[in-house]
Amino acid sequence: MSAILFLVDSRTGRNVASKIPACGSVERNGARMSIKEDFAAAYESVADHGRPELLPARLAIACSLVLPVAGVGISMFGAHGMRIPVGASDDAAAIAERLQFTAAEGPCLDAHELARPVLATESLIAQRWPDFYAGLAERTPFRAVAAIPWPNTLKGAGTVDLMFHHSRDLVDLDFAVADEVIAQVEHTLDSESVIEFSPLGPGPAWLSGPAANSRNAVFIAMGMLNVTLEVTTPDALALLRGHAYASNRTLDDVAHDMANRRIAAKDLRVGSNQ
Repeated sequence: MSAILFLVDSRTGRNVASKIPACGSVERNGARMSIKEDFAAAYESVADHGRPELLPARLAIACSLVLPVAGVGISMFGAHGMRIPVGASDDAAAIAERLQFTAAEGPCLDAHELARPVLATESLIAQRWPDFYAGLAERTPFRAVAAIPWPNTLKGAGTVDLMFHHSRDLVDLDFAVADEVIAQVEHTLDSESVIEFSPLGPGPAWLSGPAANSRNAVFIAMGMLNVTLEVTTPDALALLRGHAYASNRTLDDVAHDMANRRIAAKDLRVGSNQ
């Protein structure tokens, strides 16, 4: 895995990436094993139920079966800092994504901005992204994250988040294996996506899947704020984040309530007592 952003654990002074091996073939019990074959078997073991829109979720689950991780999330990025979740290995991984999006900070966002993998132990997350850490510690079992941008054909479009219960699990991860597995996830997502047509034009089916659709309420709420408060799209997103932070909720939950008229757009006006 090239160009890793090395982060030092403030408690130990130790580089958490110090054990990263050089990329290449992987030895298991003295025998050379194919990571590609391992991933292919895991991928085939996850049923798709004939639904191409579930491809990213299927890949996230397969990734979690091959790597010693506690959760996997796959996200893409759009305009105005919008992060679109497209697949997660389980509900906890999906919650971790929503918390990072709400806080507007975290290893995934930094990895995307820097175009480099970001490795973060628990102490580093608490120190560098305190708002994200507060939600992560309260609502998920995850305490360490490796956020890795797509390396090849989808480079610049999104990231894969590998999540761990303990910082030690991150330090012990074989990154040569992780590098190969993520390359397989990227190749499969790029090559097996089914193109569908919508009023917005052609696109991969997974953009209309349940994970991506879960963020639609944010776009609706931003549009409501654009019209009612006459604010820009970035300002509308900032208002939603501020309300979510003040009410200790996720941005997605606040946006869903606004889209369903349970929260009025005027209540998010700066200076409102609501």
